[in-house]
Amino acid sequence: MKRERYIDIVKGLAILCITLLHYESGIMPGNLVRFIGSFMITAFFITSGWLNSMRGKDEPIRMVVKKRFKQLGMPYLYWTAIILAFDLILLLFGYYDTRYIAKEVYKTVMLRGIGTLWFLPALFGGEMLWHCLKGKRWWIIVMMIAATIAYQCLYRYFFVGKEDTLHRIIDTPFRSVYNILWAWISIATGYWFHKIYNARLVNKNGLIVMSCGVLLLALAYVSANHFPASLSPFWTYCAPLIGPFGFLLLFKPIQKYRIFDFLDFWGRNSLCLMVTHYSITMVLCHIIVENRLEVEWSGWITILCFVLSMIPQYLIVAPVNKHCQFLLGK
Repeated sequence: MKRERYIDIVKGLAILCITLLHYESGIMPGNLVRFIGSFMITAFFITSGWLNSMRGKDEPIRMVVKKRFKQLGMPYLYWTAIILAFDLILLLFGYYDTRYIAKEVYKTVMLRGIGTLWFLPALFGGEMLWHCLKGKRWWIIVMMIAATIAYQCLYRYFFVGKEDTLHRIIDTPFRSVYNILWAWISIATGYWFHKIYNARLVNKNGLIVMSCGVLLLALAYVSANHFPASLSPFWTYCAPLIGPFGFLLLFKPIQKYRIFDFLDFWGRNSLCLMVTHYSITMVLCHIIVENRLEVEWSGWITILCFVLSMIPQYLIVAPVNKHCQFLLGK
């Protein structure tokens, strides 16, 4: 299947938004932060379902598991080892303690993952679940959706806002399940979105497709920021799911323009940026700013760190792609 540039553009936008929000502290308007936060993760799940629909014929589950474990499971193990080695170095220099290392190991075993590594088992589990459900009778899928929503509601009731140690320990495996369930819903939605696109928009004028994208983004923005409290559950399933669809429609007619090369580059290298920026690059920035320069981590200094951090992040990509493709599941 030919690689579609607009999909990489959306993934590039998403991973840059994730990185920016991890760095940003108190600068960006709250409405914009809520909107970006609503779609930046689900964009990857939606595009996974979109690509699944584009492929057409399904492979046997055994082949899918084998292929996706190589692409997602092995990078999870490799990057976990790298980040833990980095953490142990910081332990030797007194920046971390043994309790922190133990917590990272526990999260790894529970598939919660260190930092952003949670995404890999969530995507793997979500894809496997959707592969098993796809093609089943409609009432089975509806029942699974209802069970997913019920689990998510119960999880939020019992764990969200609980920060004591016991709750965080108990929370970890339940959070992993929560992530997988959220992933399969998003993947299935991306799959159906592509079906809708093929049925209604594939032969339409590019301006019409872009206009549909803009309307969906406007709806996602409103749902993320302006629905009353009584409708807040709708935000959970509206903004995160509709926003990525809007971006896919927005960028598809204009994907050829060189102005999007930067987004395309990071979309093709999103895994490398996702797993390194939070647990390695940003940690080093924190150490330099707070411990060496003795400057508070807030305001414009965080935006400056984000911009400067993209230089070493960019330099990491080439050697990883050339010499360490196994880290990317290739």
